[in-house]
Amino acid sequence: MSEVSSDHKLGPLRDLRDDELAVIKKMISGTAVEAQFYKQIAKMQVQDIPDGGMGSIKFYNGRPRSALEYGDDIAEAAFQDGDGVPVSITLSVDRAGELFELDVFKADGSPLVRYPDIDDLSMIKRDERGNVVSAL
Repeated sequence: MSEVSSDHKLGPLRDLRDDELAVIKKMISGTAVEAQFYKQIAKMQVQDIPDGGMGSIKFYNGRPRSALEYGDDIAEAAFQDGDGVPVSITLSVDRAGELFELDVFKADGSPLVRYPDIDDLSMIKRDERGNVVSAL
């Protein structure tokens, strides 16, 4: 199998799992880019990022991508894992505005006990300075 990413530590290409897709859909819901991302999600595959089992994924649209292509975070959410440890999830796009990465970070760095149910997610909204203005 040929490697599709310049980062040889990424997992093999695969389709999004249903639980990942549900989280992404909730994160982009109501944003100005929602329709655009539904089209992107339909044609993209992902690769697992070696993050110690926290569940981060990199989107793949048919061309190798590097960290230099990171553009911006477009959505942020949080939840409590099954062991009570806080988890942050950030969805980002590349410089061309295409899905780049779903970064999952557990506060203590341990593997996820469970992937979040969308009802457990609190959407985080920040102001232009990065201060949290709401968590819904």
